[in-house]
Amino acid sequence: MTNHERRPGGVRTAARLVWHYLELVIAAALGMVLLDPLWISVLEVARFDVYLLLMAAGMAAGVALWMLVRRHAWPRIAEMSLAVFLPFPVLLVPFWLGVLPAGPVTLIGHVIPMALLAAAMIWRRAEYADPRHRFRFRGRWLRGTAVVLAALLLPGAVSAVNTVGKFGDLYTARADAVTVRPAPKEHDPAKPTVALLAGGSGTNVADLLGPYEVLAGTGRVNTYVVSPGSRPAPLTGGLDLVPDLTFGGLARLLSDRNDKLDAMVVPAMDDPGPAELGSITRWLREQSAAGAVAMSVCNGARTLAASGLLDGRPATSHWLRMAGLRDDFPRVGWVTGVRYVDDGNLITTAGVLSGIDGALRVLERLVDPGTAREAARRVHWRHYSPGASTRIPASELQPPDVVVALNSSYQPGPSSIGIRVAGGIGELELASAFISYTEHAMVGRTVALGDGPFRSRHGLTFVPRSTVAAAADGLDRLLVPGLDAARAKAVDGVAGLRPEYLHTEEEFAFDPVLRDIARTYDVQTARWTAKTLEYPVAGVGLSGSAWPWPATIVLLVLVLLGGSAAVVARLVVRRIRTRH
Repeated sequence: MTNHERRPGGVRTAARLVWHYLELVIAAALGMVLLDPLWISVLEVARFDVYLLLMAAGMAAGVALWMLVRRHAWPRIAEMSLAVFLPFPVLLVPFWLGVLPAGPVTLIGHVIPMALLAAAMIWRRAEYADPRHRFRFRGRWLRGTAVVLAALLLPGAVSAVNTVGKFGDLYTARADAVTVRPAPKEHDPAKPTVALLAGGSGTNVADLLGPYEVLAGTGRVNTYVVSPGSRPAPLTGGLDLVPDLTFGGLARLLSDRNDKLDAMVVPAMDDPGPAELGSITRWLREQSAAGAVAMSVCNGARTLAASGLLDGRPATSHWLRMAGLRDDFPRVGWVTGVRYVDDGNLITTAGVLSGIDGALRVLERLVDPGTAREAARRVHWRHYSPGASTRIPASELQPPDVVVALNSSYQPGPSSIGIRVAGGIGELELASAFISYTEHAMVGRTVALGDGPFRSRHGLTFVPRSTVAAAADGLDRLLVPGLDAARAKAVDGVAGLRPEYLHTEEEFAFDPVLRDIARTYDVQTARWTAKTLEYPVAGVGLSGSAWPWPATIVLLVLVLLGGSAAVVARLVVRRIRTRH
Protein backbone atom coordinates (compact mmCIF):
# COMPACT_ATOMS: atom_id res chain seq x y z
CA MET A 1 0.00 0.00 0.00
CA THR A 2 1.57 3.37 -0.98
CA ASN A 3 1.94 6.36 1.29
CA HIS A 4 -0.24 8.32 -1.09
CA GLU A 5 -3.17 5.97 -0.48
CA ARG A 6 -2.84 6.27 3.32
CA ARG A 7 -2.57 10.05 3.41
CA PRO A 8 -5.79 11.75 4.60
CA GLY A 9 -7.67 13.68 1.97
CA GLY A 10 -8.75 12.95 -1.56
CA VAL A 11 -11.74 11.26 -3.14
CA ARG A 12 -10.67 7.74 -2.11
CA THR A 13 -10.33 8.76 1.53
CA ALA A 14 -13.70 10.51 1.49
CA ALA A 15 -15.36 7.46 -0.05
CA ARG A 16 -13.87 5.17 2.60
CA LEU A 17 -14.99 7.50 5.39
CA VAL A 18 -18.56 7.69 4.03
CA TRP A 19 -18.74 3.93 3.57
CA HIS A 20 -17.35 3.28 7.05
CA TYR A 21 -19.80 5.79 8.53
CA LEU A 22 -22.78 4.09 6.86
CA GLU A 23 -21.60 0.74 8.21
CA LEU A 24 -21.51 2.11 11.78
CA VAL A 25 -24.96 3.71 11.45
CA ILE A 26 -26.39 0.39 10.23
CA ALA A 27 -24.60 -1.46 13.06
CA ALA A 28 -26.10 0.93 15.62
CA ALA A 29 -29.58 0.48 14.14
CA LEU A 30 -29.24 -3.32 14.12
CA GLY A 31 -28.05 -3.31 17.74
CA MET A 32 -31.12 -1.33 18.72
CA VAL A 33 -33.60 -3.43 16.71
CA LEU A 34 -32.22 -6.84 17.65
CA LEU A 35 -31.99 -6.11 21.38
CA ASP A 36 -35.33 -4.28 21.70
CA PRO A 37 -37.34 -7.53 22.13
CA LEU A 38 -35.08 -8.41 25.08
CA TRP A 39 -35.86 -5.15 26.90
CA ILE A 40 -39.57 -5.16 26.06
CA SER A 41 -40.65 -8.80 26.13
CA VAL A 42 -38.16 -10.58 28.39
CA LEU A 43 -37.25 -7.89 30.91
CA GLU A 44 -40.64 -6.14 30.52
CA VAL A 45 -39.09 -2.69 30.82
CA ALA A 46 -41.95 -0.20 31.14
CA ARG A 47 -40.25 3.04 32.26
CA PHE A 48 -39.31 5.35 29.41
CA ASP A 49 -35.97 6.46 30.88
CA VAL A 50 -34.79 2.91 31.63
CA TYR A 51 -35.84 1.71 28.20
CA LEU A 52 -34.05 4.64 26.53
CA LEU A 53 -30.78 3.83 28.31
CA LEU A 54 -31.04 0.15 27.36
CA MET A 55 -31.80 1.11 23.77
CA ALA A 56 -28.71 3.36 23.74
CA ALA A 57 -26.65 0.47 25.13
CA GLY A 58 -27.91 -1.72 22.28
CA MET A 59 -26.84 0.88 19.70
CA ALA A 60 -23.41 1.20 21.34
CA ALA A 61 -23.04 -2.60 21.40
CA GLY A 62 -23.78 -2.78 17.67
CA VAL A 63 -21.14 -0.16 16.92
CA ALA A 64 -18.56 -1.85 19.17
CA LEU A 65 -19.13 -5.27 17.62
CA TRP A 66 -18.74 -4.00 14.08
CA MET A 67 -15.56 -2.07 14.99
CA LEU A 68 -14.16 -5.32 16.38
CA VAL A 69 -14.93 -6.98 13.05
CA ARG A 70 -13.12 -4.07 11.37
CA ARG A 71 -10.12 -4.74 13.66
CA HIS A 72 -10.01 -1.32 15.32
CA ALA A 73 -8.07 -0.75 18.53
CA TRP A 74 -9.88 -0.79 21.88
CA PRO A 75 -9.44 2.97 22.57
CA ARG A 76 -11.23 3.78 19.30
CA ILE A 77 -13.97 1.25 20.06
CA ALA A 78 -14.54 2.79 23.49
CA GLU A 79 -14.53 6.29 22.01
CA MET A 80 -17.19 5.54 19.41
CA SER A 81 -19.34 3.50 21.81
CA LEU A 82 -19.40 6.42 24.26
CA ALA A 83 -20.23 8.82 21.42
CA VAL A 84 -23.34 6.75 20.74
CA PHE A 85 -24.36 6.12 24.36
CA LEU A 86 -23.60 9.32 26.33
CA PRO A 87 -26.05 11.74 24.62
CA PHE A 88 -28.99 9.74 25.98
CA PRO A 89 -28.24 10.00 29.74
CA VAL A 90 -27.33 13.67 29.24
CA LEU A 91 -30.69 14.34 27.55
CA LEU A 92 -32.56 12.48 30.30
CA VAL A 93 -31.57 15.17 32.82
CA PRO A 94 -33.93 17.81 31.33
CA PHE A 95 -36.54 15.03 30.93
CA TRP A 96 -36.35 14.21 34.64
CA LEU A 97 -36.60 17.93 35.44
CA GLY A 98 -39.71 18.23 33.27
CA VAL A 99 -38.10 20.57 30.74
CA LEU A 100 -38.06 18.20 27.74
CA PRO A 101 -40.89 15.73 26.95
CA ALA A 102 -40.16 12.17 25.89
CA GLY A 103 -40.67 12.72 22.15
CA PRO A 104 -37.96 15.38 21.66
CA VAL A 105 -35.59 13.45 23.96
CA THR A 106 -35.91 10.38 21.72
CA LEU A 107 -35.55 12.38 18.50
CA ILE A 108 -32.56 14.47 19.62
CA GLY A 109 -31.00 11.39 21.20
CA HIS A 110 -30.92 9.67 17.82
CA VAL A 111 -29.55 12.67 15.94
CA ILE A 112 -26.65 13.68 18.23
CA PRO A 113 -24.86 10.27 18.24
CA MET A 114 -24.91 10.19 14.44
CA ALA A 115 -23.36 13.65 14.36
CA LEU A 116 -20.73 12.66 16.95
CA LEU A 117 -19.84 9.54 14.94
CA ALA A 118 -19.28 11.68 11.85
CA ALA A 119 -17.23 14.25 13.79
CA ALA A 120 -15.01 11.57 15.36
CA MET A 121 -14.38 9.96 11.98
CA ILE A 122 -13.44 13.27 10.38
CA TRP A 123 -11.16 14.12 13.32
CA ARG A 124 -9.40 10.74 13.03
CA ARG A 125 -9.83 10.33 9.30
CA ALA A 126 -6.43 8.64 8.90
CA GLU A 127 -7.63 5.88 11.26
CA TYR A 128 -11.01 5.34 9.66
CA ALA A 129 -9.85 5.62 6.06
CA ASP A 130 -6.98 3.18 6.57
CA PRO A 131 -7.46 0.21 4.19
CA ARG A 132 -6.19 -2.13 6.89
CA HIS A 133 -9.58 -1.75 8.61
CA ARG A 134 -11.50 -2.76 5.51
CA PHE A 135 -13.73 -5.82 5.87
CA ARG A 136 -12.96 -8.25 3.06
CA PHE A 137 -15.13 -11.12 1.88
CA ARG A 138 -13.29 -14.16 0.59
CA GLY A 139 -14.35 -15.41 -2.82
CA ARG A 140 -15.89 -18.59 -1.47
CA TRP A 141 -17.84 -16.53 1.08
CA LEU A 142 -19.31 -14.48 -1.73
CA ARG A 143 -20.26 -17.58 -3.72
CA GLY A 144 -21.76 -19.28 -0.67
CA THR A 145 -23.65 -16.12 0.27
CA ALA A 146 -25.02 -15.86 -3.26
CA VAL A 147 -26.33 -19.45 -3.13
CA VAL A 148 -27.94 -18.89 0.28
CA LEU A 149 -29.59 -15.64 -0.87
CA ALA A 150 -30.86 -17.30 -4.04
CA ALA A 151 -32.25 -20.19 -1.99
CA LEU A 152 -34.12 -17.69 0.18
CA LEU A 153 -35.25 -15.49 -2.71
CA LEU A 154 -38.04 -17.76 -3.95
CA PRO A 155 -39.62 -18.52 -0.54
CA GLY A 156 -39.15 -14.86 0.40
CA ALA A 157 -41.02 -13.68 -2.69
CA VAL A 158 -43.85 -16.18 -2.13
CA SER A 159 -44.05 -15.16 1.53
CA ALA A 160 -44.21 -11.46 0.66
CA VAL A 161 -46.98 -11.91 -1.91
CA ASN A 162 -49.12 -14.15 0.33
CA THR A 163 -48.60 -12.21 3.55
CA VAL A 164 -49.27 -8.82 2.01
CA GLY A 165 -52.34 -10.24 0.27
CA LYS A 166 -53.79 -11.77 3.43
CA PHE A 167 -53.20 -8.72 5.60
CA GLY A 168 -54.41 -6.46 2.82
CA ASP A 169 -57.68 -8.37 2.61
CA LEU A 170 -58.50 -8.04 6.31
CA TYR A 171 -60.30 -4.71 5.95
CA THR A 172 -60.82 -4.30 2.22
CA ALA A 173 -63.79 -2.03 1.53
CA ARG A 174 -66.55 -3.52 -0.60
CA ALA A 175 -66.41 -2.65 -4.28
CA ASP A 176 -70.08 -1.75 -4.75
CA ALA A 177 -71.82 1.29 -3.29
CA VAL A 178 -74.75 -0.17 -1.35
CA THR A 179 -77.24 1.98 0.51
CA VAL A 180 -78.86 0.17 3.42
CA ARG A 181 -80.62 1.74 6.37
CA PRO A 182 -79.98 0.29 9.84
CA ALA A 183 -82.79 -1.43 11.70
CA PRO A 184 -84.62 1.03 13.97
CA LYS A 185 -84.13 0.73 17.73
CA GLU A 186 -86.27 1.85 20.63
CA HIS A 187 -84.59 4.27 23.01
CA ASP A 188 -85.46 4.22 26.71
CA PRO A 189 -84.13 7.29 28.60
CA ALA A 190 -84.45 5.32 31.84
CA LYS A 191 -81.67 2.98 30.71
CA PRO A 192 -77.98 3.85 30.46
CA THR A 193 -76.76 4.48 26.90
CA VAL A 194 -73.55 3.03 25.45
CA ALA A 195 -72.08 3.87 22.04
CA LEU A 196 -69.60 1.51 20.36
CA LEU A 197 -67.32 3.00 17.70
CA ALA A 198 -66.88 1.65 14.17
CA GLY A 199 -64.27 3.24 11.90
CA GLY A 200 -64.89 3.79 8.21
CA SER A 201 -61.53 2.23 7.26
CA GLY A 202 -62.07 -0.97 9.22
CA THR A 203 -62.82 -2.22 12.74
CA ASN A 204 -61.83 -5.38 14.59
CA VAL A 205 -64.92 -7.55 14.48
CA ALA A 206 -64.39 -9.26 17.86
CA ASP A 207 -63.40 -6.05 19.67
CA LEU A 208 -66.71 -4.55 18.54
CA LEU A 209 -69.23 -7.40 18.51
CA GLY A 210 -68.07 -9.11 21.72
CA PRO A 211 -68.82 -6.16 24.01
CA TYR A 212 -71.92 -5.34 21.93
CA GLU A 213 -73.55 -8.73 22.57
CA VAL A 214 -72.63 -8.63 26.25
CA LEU A 215 -74.26 -5.21 26.65
CA ALA A 216 -77.20 -5.46 24.26
CA GLY A 217 -78.10 -9.00 25.33
CA THR A 218 -79.09 -7.79 28.80
CA GLY A 219 -81.95 -5.62 27.54
CA ARG A 220 -80.93 -3.16 30.25
CA VAL A 221 -78.83 -0.83 28.09
CA ASN A 222 -79.47 1.36 25.03
CA THR A 223 -76.69 0.09 22.75
CA TYR A 224 -75.69 1.76 19.46
CA VAL A 225 -72.86 1.32 17.00
CA VAL A 226 -71.80 4.82 15.91
CA SER A 227 -69.44 6.01 13.21
CA PRO A 228 -68.24 9.32 11.76
CA GLY A 229 -70.07 8.42 8.52
CA SER A 230 -73.11 6.39 7.48
CA ARG A 231 -71.51 4.05 4.92
CA PRO A 232 -71.21 0.34 5.76
CA ALA A 233 -68.12 -0.13 7.93
CA PRO A 234 -65.82 -3.03 6.97
CA LEU A 235 -65.13 -5.45 9.80
CA THR A 236 -62.37 -8.06 9.90
CA GLY A 237 -62.50 -10.64 7.15
CA GLY A 238 -65.10 -9.32 4.71
CA LEU A 239 -68.09 -8.55 6.95
CA ASP A 240 -69.82 -5.18 6.49
CA LEU A 241 -71.81 -3.47 9.25
CA VAL A 242 -74.28 -0.63 8.81
CA PRO A 243 -73.74 1.78 11.76
CA ASP A 244 -76.85 2.56 13.81
CA LEU A 245 -76.03 6.27 13.98
CA THR A 246 -73.47 8.86 13.00
CA PHE A 247 -71.97 11.10 15.66
CA GLY A 248 -74.44 13.80 14.69
CA GLY A 249 -77.35 11.36 14.66
CA LEU A 250 -76.54 10.18 18.18
CA ALA A 251 -76.32 13.77 19.43
CA ARG A 252 -79.75 14.56 17.95
CA LEU A 253 -81.30 11.40 19.41
CA LEU A 254 -80.00 12.10 22.90
CA SER A 255 -81.04 15.75 22.69
CA ASP A 256 -84.57 14.84 21.55
CA ARG A 257 -84.95 12.35 24.44
CA ASN A 258 -83.33 14.69 26.98
CA ASP A 259 -80.75 11.99 27.61
CA LYS A 260 -76.97 11.69 27.77
CA LEU A 261 -74.28 9.19 26.78
CA ASP A 262 -73.08 7.08 29.71
CA ALA A 263 -70.24 5.09 28.13
CA MET A 264 -68.38 4.61 24.85
CA VAL A 265 -66.46 1.57 23.65
CA VAL A 266 -63.40 2.04 21.41
CA PRO A 267 -62.35 -1.13 19.52
CA ALA A 268 -59.19 -1.50 17.44
CA MET A 269 -59.55 0.33 14.14
CA ASP A 270 -57.56 -0.17 10.97
CA ASP A 271 -55.41 2.92 10.46
CA PRO A 272 -58.03 5.68 10.22
CA GLY A 273 -56.92 8.60 8.06
CA PRO A 274 -56.00 11.94 9.66
CA ALA A 275 -59.45 13.44 9.07
CA GLU A 276 -61.33 10.45 10.49
CA LEU A 277 -58.94 10.08 13.42
CA GLY A 278 -59.31 13.77 14.20
CA SER A 279 -63.10 13.46 14.14
CA ILE A 280 -63.02 10.40 16.41
CA THR A 281 -60.57 11.79 18.97
CA ARG A 282 -62.44 15.08 19.12
CA TRP A 283 -65.71 13.20 19.75
CA LEU A 284 -64.05 11.09 22.47
CA ARG A 285 -62.80 14.19 24.28
CA GLU A 286 -66.19 15.86 24.05
CA GLN A 287 -68.07 12.85 25.42
CA SER A 288 -65.53 12.30 28.18
CA ALA A 289 -65.80 15.94 29.22
CA ALA A 290 -69.59 15.49 29.37
CA GLY A 291 -69.19 12.59 31.81
CA ALA A 292 -69.16 9.44 29.66
CA VAL A 293 -66.96 6.52 30.68
CA ALA A 294 -64.51 5.58 27.92
CA MET A 295 -63.58 1.93 27.44
CA SER A 296 -60.99 0.71 24.94
CA VAL A 297 -60.63 -2.87 23.68
CA CYS A 298 -57.25 -4.27 22.61
CA ASN A 299 -55.49 -1.82 20.25
CA GLY A 300 -58.41 0.57 20.62
CA ALA A 301 -56.16 1.91 23.38
CA ARG A 302 -54.12 3.53 20.58
CA THR A 303 -57.09 5.64 19.50
CA LEU A 304 -57.92 6.50 23.10
CA ALA A 305 -54.30 7.46 23.75
CA ALA A 306 -54.27 9.61 20.59
CA SER A 307 -57.11 11.62 22.10
CA GLY A 308 -54.90 12.50 25.07
CA LEU A 309 -57.35 11.01 27.57
CA LEU A 310 -54.85 8.39 28.77
CA ASP A 311 -51.99 10.81 29.49
CA GLY A 312 -50.75 10.30 33.04
CA ARG A 313 -53.13 7.37 33.58
CA PRO A 314 -52.55 3.61 33.88
CA ALA A 315 -53.76 1.58 30.89
CA THR A 316 -53.42 -1.78 29.20
CA SER A 317 -53.75 -3.23 25.70
CA HIS A 318 -52.81 -6.29 23.64
CA TRP A 319 -49.42 -7.75 24.54
CA LEU A 320 -48.26 -7.66 20.90
CA ARG A 321 -48.98 -3.92 20.70
CA MET A 322 -47.26 -2.83 23.89
CA ALA A 323 -43.85 -2.00 22.41
CA GLY A 324 -45.33 0.37 19.83
CA LEU A 325 -47.70 1.94 22.34
CA ARG A 326 -44.90 2.63 24.80
CA ASP A 327 -42.82 4.25 22.07
CA ASP A 328 -45.66 6.38 20.69
CA PHE A 329 -47.38 7.30 23.97
CA PRO A 330 -44.73 7.47 26.71
CA ARG A 331 -46.94 9.62 28.95
CA VAL A 332 -49.29 6.66 29.50
CA GLY A 333 -48.57 4.20 32.32
CA TRP A 334 -48.81 0.99 30.29
CA VAL A 335 -49.21 -2.23 32.28
CA THR A 336 -49.48 -5.88 31.25
CA GLY A 337 -50.78 -9.11 32.74
CA VAL A 338 -54.31 -7.92 33.60
CA ARG A 339 -57.69 -8.32 31.86
CA TYR A 340 -58.54 -4.66 32.28
CA VAL A 341 -57.56 -1.49 34.11
CA ASP A 342 -60.41 0.49 35.68
CA ASP A 343 -59.25 4.03 36.40
CA GLY A 344 -62.41 5.99 37.12
CA ASN A 345 -63.82 7.36 33.90
CA LEU A 346 -61.42 5.22 31.83
CA ILE A 347 -61.43 1.45 31.37
CA THR A 348 -58.83 -0.16 29.12
CA THR A 349 -58.79 -3.87 28.34
CA ALA A 350 -56.14 -6.29 27.12
CA GLY A 351 -56.37 -8.22 23.85
CA VAL A 352 -59.56 -8.93 21.87
CA LEU A 353 -61.71 -11.18 24.09
CA SER A 354 -60.70 -9.22 27.18
CA GLY A 355 -63.26 -6.77 25.84
CA ILE A 356 -65.92 -9.12 27.23
CA ASP A 357 -64.58 -8.57 30.75
CA GLY A 358 -64.46 -4.84 30.08
CA ALA A 359 -68.11 -4.85 29.00
CA LEU A 360 -69.06 -6.84 32.11
CA ARG A 361 -67.28 -4.21 34.21
CA VAL A 362 -69.29 -1.48 32.45
CA LEU A 363 -72.49 -3.37 33.32
CA GLU A 364 -71.40 -3.61 36.96
CA ARG A 365 -70.94 0.14 37.07
CA LEU A 366 -73.90 1.29 34.97
CA VAL A 367 -76.50 -1.33 35.99
CA ASP A 368 -75.62 -3.82 38.75
CA PRO A 369 -73.36 -6.85 39.41
CA GLY A 370 -76.26 -9.28 39.05
CA THR A 371 -76.88 -8.13 35.47
CA ALA A 372 -73.18 -8.56 34.68
CA ARG A 373 -73.18 -12.07 36.17
CA GLU A 374 -76.20 -13.05 34.07
CA ALA A 375 -74.61 -11.55 30.94
CA ALA A 376 -71.47 -13.65 31.48
CA ARG A 377 -73.61 -16.77 31.89
CA ARG A 378 -75.61 -15.96 28.74
CA VAL A 379 -72.52 -15.82 26.49
CA HIS A 380 -70.85 -18.75 28.36
CA TRP A 381 -67.87 -16.63 29.47
CA ARG A 382 -66.18 -18.80 32.11
CA HIS A 383 -63.57 -16.23 33.15
CA TYR A 384 -65.75 -13.54 34.73
CA SER A 385 -64.35 -12.15 37.98
CA PRO A 386 -67.03 -10.03 39.72
CA GLY A 387 -65.93 -6.62 40.89
CA ALA A 388 -62.26 -6.84 39.95
CA SER A 389 -59.87 -7.51 37.10
CA THR A 390 -58.04 -10.84 36.95
CA ARG A 391 -54.39 -11.57 36.23
CA ILE A 392 -53.61 -13.11 32.85
CA PRO A 393 -50.30 -14.38 31.43
CA ALA A 394 -48.00 -11.59 30.25
CA SER A 395 -47.49 -13.25 26.87
CA GLU A 396 -44.47 -12.85 24.63
CA LEU A 397 -43.36 -14.27 21.30
CA GLN A 398 -41.90 -17.77 21.54
CA PRO A 399 -40.35 -20.13 18.94
CA PRO A 400 -43.59 -22.14 18.35
CA ASP A 401 -45.32 -18.89 17.37
CA VAL A 402 -43.54 -19.06 14.02
CA VAL A 403 -46.66 -20.97 12.91
CA VAL A 404 -48.36 -17.68 12.07
CA ALA A 405 -45.53 -16.80 9.64
CA LEU A 406 -45.76 -20.25 8.06
CA ASN A 407 -49.53 -19.93 7.68
CA SER A 408 -49.52 -16.41 6.30
CA SER A 409 -46.75 -17.31 3.85
CA TYR A 410 -47.18 -20.92 2.75
CA GLN A 411 -50.48 -22.40 4.00
CA PRO A 412 -51.73 -24.50 1.03
CA GLY A 413 -55.33 -24.58 2.19
CA PRO A 414 -58.20 -24.84 2.46
CA SER A 415 -57.67 -21.09 2.33
CA SER A 416 -60.72 -19.53 0.63
CA ILE A 417 -63.57 -19.67 3.14
CA GLY A 418 -67.14 -18.59 2.57
CA ILE A 419 -69.15 -17.69 5.70
CA ARG A 420 -72.92 -18.18 5.17
CA VAL A 421 -74.74 -15.58 7.26
CA ALA A 422 -78.44 -15.07 8.03
CA GLY A 423 -80.75 -13.17 10.36
CA GLY A 424 -80.89 -13.94 14.06
CA ILE A 425 -77.24 -14.95 14.41
CA GLY A 426 -75.45 -14.00 17.60
CA GLU A 427 -72.85 -11.27 17.36
CA LEU A 428 -70.15 -13.37 19.06
CA GLU A 429 -70.94 -16.24 16.70
CA LEU A 430 -70.33 -13.89 13.77
CA ALA A 431 -67.11 -12.54 15.25
CA SER A 432 -65.69 -16.00 15.94
CA ALA A 433 -66.04 -17.03 12.29
CA PHE A 434 -64.61 -13.92 10.69
CA ILE A 435 -61.61 -13.14 12.89
CA SER A 436 -60.23 -16.53 13.92
CA TYR A 437 -59.30 -17.90 10.48
CA THR A 438 -57.96 -14.57 9.20
CA GLU A 439 -56.28 -12.05 11.48
CA HIS A 440 -55.24 -14.60 14.11
CA ALA A 441 -54.71 -18.05 12.55
CA MET A 442 -53.83 -16.53 9.14
CA VAL A 443 -54.89 -19.74 7.39
CA GLY A 444 -57.07 -18.08 4.78
CA ARG A 445 -59.46 -15.41 3.59
CA THR A 446 -63.15 -15.20 4.50
CA VAL A 447 -66.11 -13.54 2.81
CA ALA A 448 -69.68 -13.00 4.02
CA LEU A 449 -72.26 -14.80 1.85
CA GLY A 450 -76.01 -14.26 2.08
CA ASP A 451 -79.23 -13.41 0.31
CA GLY A 452 -79.28 -9.74 1.26
CA PRO A 453 -79.03 -7.46 4.31
CA PHE A 454 -79.74 -9.25 7.58
CA ARG A 455 -80.24 -8.35 11.20
CA SER A 456 -78.28 -10.00 14.01
CA ARG A 457 -79.80 -11.31 17.22
CA HIS A 458 -79.57 -7.97 19.01
CA GLY A 459 -80.43 -5.59 16.22
CA LEU A 460 -77.34 -4.84 14.15
CA THR A 461 -77.63 -4.63 10.35
CA PHE A 462 -75.09 -6.35 8.09
CA VAL A 463 -74.69 -6.55 4.31
CA PRO A 464 -73.15 -9.72 2.75
CA ARG A 465 -70.71 -9.25 -0.12
CA SER A 466 -71.97 -12.07 -2.33
CA THR A 467 -74.40 -14.94 -2.59
CA VAL A 468 -73.34 -18.53 -2.03
CA ALA A 469 -74.10 -19.47 -5.65
CA ALA A 470 -72.06 -16.58 -7.10
CA ALA A 471 -68.97 -17.26 -4.98
CA ALA A 472 -69.07 -21.06 -4.70
CA ASP A 473 -66.65 -21.82 -7.56
CA GLY A 474 -63.86 -19.91 -5.82
CA LEU A 475 -64.33 -21.41 -2.36
CA ASP A 476 -62.54 -24.23 -0.54
CA ARG A 477 -64.94 -24.34 2.42
CA LEU A 478 -68.48 -23.22 3.22
CA LEU A 479 -68.85 -22.51 6.95
CA VAL A 480 -72.18 -21.76 8.63
CA PRO A 481 -71.88 -20.05 12.04
CA GLY A 482 -74.68 -19.87 14.58
CA LEU A 483 -76.42 -22.42 16.79
CA ASP A 484 -79.83 -21.62 15.28
CA ALA A 485 -78.50 -22.32 11.76
CA ALA A 486 -77.03 -25.65 12.89
CA ARG A 487 -80.34 -26.70 14.43
CA ALA A 488 -82.31 -25.70 11.33
CA LYS A 489 -79.82 -27.28 8.85
CA ALA A 490 -81.29 -24.94 6.23
CA VAL A 491 -78.18 -24.40 4.07
CA ASP A 492 -77.78 -26.58 0.98
CA GLY A 493 -74.51 -27.70 -0.55
CA VAL A 494 -73.40 -26.01 -3.77
CA ALA A 495 -70.66 -26.64 -6.35
CA GLY A 496 -69.44 -29.70 -4.49
CA LEU A 497 -69.20 -27.85 -1.17
CA ARG A 498 -71.14 -29.15 1.80
CA PRO A 499 -72.06 -26.73 4.59
CA GLU A 500 -70.01 -27.13 7.76
CA TYR A 501 -71.89 -25.96 10.85
CA LEU A 502 -69.58 -24.36 13.41
CA HIS A 503 -71.81 -23.95 16.47
CA THR A 504 -73.67 -27.14 17.35
CA GLU A 505 -74.14 -26.85 21.11
CA GLU A 506 -74.46 -24.29 23.91
CA GLU A 507 -70.93 -23.04 24.62
CA PHE A 508 -68.74 -19.98 24.21
CA ALA A 509 -68.76 -19.08 20.50
CA PHE A 510 -65.00 -19.31 19.99
CA ASP A 511 -64.59 -22.82 21.44
CA PRO A 512 -65.87 -24.80 18.41
CA VAL A 513 -63.98 -22.50 16.03
CA LEU A 514 -60.68 -23.18 17.81
CA ARG A 515 -61.43 -26.91 17.69
CA ASP A 516 -62.14 -26.65 13.96
CA ILE A 517 -58.82 -24.84 13.36
CA ALA A 518 -56.96 -27.54 15.30
CA ARG A 519 -58.74 -30.35 13.46
CA THR A 520 -58.57 -28.84 9.95
CA TYR A 521 -55.13 -27.23 10.16
CA ASP A 522 -53.15 -28.02 13.33
CA VAL A 523 -53.15 -27.68 17.11
CA GLN A 524 -50.27 -25.20 17.31
CA THR A 525 -52.10 -22.79 15.01
CA ALA A 526 -55.18 -23.07 17.24
CA ARG A 527 -53.03 -22.37 20.30
CA TRP A 528 -51.50 -19.31 18.62
CA THR A 529 -54.99 -18.11 17.71
CA ALA A 530 -56.13 -18.44 21.31
CA LYS A 531 -52.95 -16.74 22.53
CA THR A 532 -53.55 -13.68 20.36
CA LEU A 533 -57.24 -13.67 21.31
CA GLU A 534 -56.01 -13.78 24.93
CA TYR A 535 -58.31 -16.71 25.59
CA PRO A 536 -57.38 -19.71 27.80
CA VAL A 537 -57.83 -23.01 25.96
CA ALA A 538 -57.77 -25.32 28.99
CA GLY A 539 -60.84 -27.52 28.67
CA VAL A 540 -61.59 -26.56 25.06
CA GLY A 541 -60.38 -29.95 23.78
CA LEU A 542 -58.02 -29.27 20.87
CA SER A 543 -57.05 -32.26 18.75
CA GLY A 544 -55.38 -32.70 15.39
CA SER A 545 -51.94 -32.53 13.80
CA ALA A 546 -49.41 -31.00 16.17
CA TRP A 547 -47.78 -28.72 13.56
CA PRO A 548 -48.58 -27.10 10.15
CA TRP A 549 -46.60 -29.71 8.24
CA PRO A 550 -48.06 -28.87 4.79
CA ALA A 551 -46.94 -25.23 5.11
CA THR A 552 -43.53 -26.36 6.41
CA ILE A 553 -43.10 -28.74 3.48
CA VAL A 554 -44.01 -25.97 1.03
CA LEU A 555 -41.31 -23.76 2.58
CA LEU A 556 -38.67 -26.51 2.35
CA VAL A 557 -39.57 -27.26 -1.28
CA LEU A 558 -39.27 -23.58 -2.20
CA VAL A 559 -35.88 -23.34 -0.47
CA LEU A 560 -34.64 -26.42 -2.33
CA LEU A 561 -35.92 -25.09 -5.65
CA GLY A 562 -34.27 -21.71 -5.10
CA GLY A 563 -30.98 -23.25 -4.00
CA SER A 564 -31.00 -25.75 -6.87
CA ALA A 565 -31.63 -22.98 -9.37
CA ALA A 566 -28.70 -21.00 -7.96
CA VAL A 567 -26.34 -23.99 -8.11
CA VAL A 568 -27.40 -24.86 -11.67
CA ALA A 569 -26.98 -21.25 -12.78
CA ARG A 570 -23.50 -21.16 -11.24
CA LEU A 571 -22.50 -24.38 -13.05
CA VAL A 572 -23.82 -23.06 -16.35
CA VAL A 573 -21.87 -19.82 -15.96
CA ARG A 574 -18.71 -21.75 -15.09
CA ARG A 575 -19.09 -24.00 -18.14
CA ILE A 576 -19.61 -21.02 -20.43
CA ARG A 577 -16.48 -19.39 -19.06
CA THR A 578 -14.36 -22.52 -19.50
CA ARG A 579 -15.48 -22.85 -23.15
CA HIS A 580 -14.42 -19.32 -23.89
